[in-house]
Amino acid sequence: MQRYMMFLKKYKKEDLKNIEKIGVIMFGLLGDVILRTPVLHALKEIYPNAKMVAFVDPIGKAVLENNNDVDEIIVIDRKKEKNKLRQNYKKLQAILALRKEKFDLLVNLYNGGSSRLMVQFSGARYKLGFCMQKNQKIYNIENKCAEDRLKERQSLYNYMISIVEPLSDKKFPLKPLFNLDTESLVKMQNLLDASGYESDKIYLLNMGASKEDKMLTSEKYFLMIRYIYEKYSYIPAIIANPGQEYLQQELITVYLRDNDIPYIKLPTLPLVDIASLIKLTKFIITPDTGLMHLAMAFDNYIMTIFTYTHPIFVDPHNDKFVAVYERFDEDKLYQHQNISTQNIINAIVILFKKLKS
Repeated sequence: MQRYMMFLKKYKKEDLKNIEKIGVIMFGLLGDVILRTPVLHALKEIYPNAKMVAFVDPIGKAVLENNNDVDEIIVIDRKKEKNKLRQNYKKLQAILALRKEKFDLLVNLYNGGSSRLMVQFSGARYKLGFCMQKNQKIYNIENKCAEDRLKERQSLYNYMISIVEPLSDKKFPLKPLFNLDTESLVKMQNLLDASGYESDKIYLLNMGASKEDKMLTSEKYFLMIRYIYEKYSYIPAIIANPGQEYLQQELITVYLRDNDIPYIKLPTLPLVDIASLIKLTKFIITPDTGLMHLAMAFDNYIMTIFTYTHPIFVDPHNDKFVAVYERFDEDKLYQHQNISTQNIINAIVILFKKLKS
């Protein structure tokens, strides 16, 4: 009976003692990991002497490799297997890898099925999940909130940082963090210089996204590029997305070459080099995807095309962010958008007014 009561006990921040090792579950795509970096920073500030261990999918490692708040990164292969026995074995391996660490505090930022199993069998003394997270009984740190943080009045950044509310009364910044590499900055500056164009007239263009719902047509991108070139004399450096290189190739061969529009064709680059290019250029045009979140870590202008997700979800609420979309119903966070050319041009005009101010 006493053990059962201990299982049900909920802890408050004043009850938490001797936090020396913290595990943070951060599974998900590139953008998912980036938007959780403010949480890592907050946890490090709350427990400065604790060792921080992040659990990520293979794609998430590049985000955290140079992160000063993370002491260790453990990559978990969660790729689905057709063989159920093999799939269950991989789940068991993930649970054992986490349990082996003997965490004092385990924070689940993923909110997916596999992460709940990991939490449940982790053996961690204190377990923290979001206030609206499923299976609340597996978490033993009291986390209450008056409303669902994923409703339309909240952004994903507010939702993520709300995880530390049970641990501290302080309000922490929402800005994502990405540590740049000096060698990469020099290499990318040399790449821009070698293009033969003025570096202050180059912007980044990203076309790729994890879902086709978030991608604009090549024709629309061409109209955008041509308008920016003819009116403002800016040149796009076009990102090659791994696995989606065809987007870059189609834009160049079908549209730009025949219309004598200058451009820079970037090779496939590691994330740290893309981050350096974001830092070195004035603005980026991108769909609602991981590179948008990455750009939010820097003091750059961002023009984001929202073809599916409501911008309120990710809006950083600063003057350097321009959201392009048609119209969302008030009660919908997801709605397919057919972005008009005029709407894109209007957004470009707004962007360049901001650049000049």
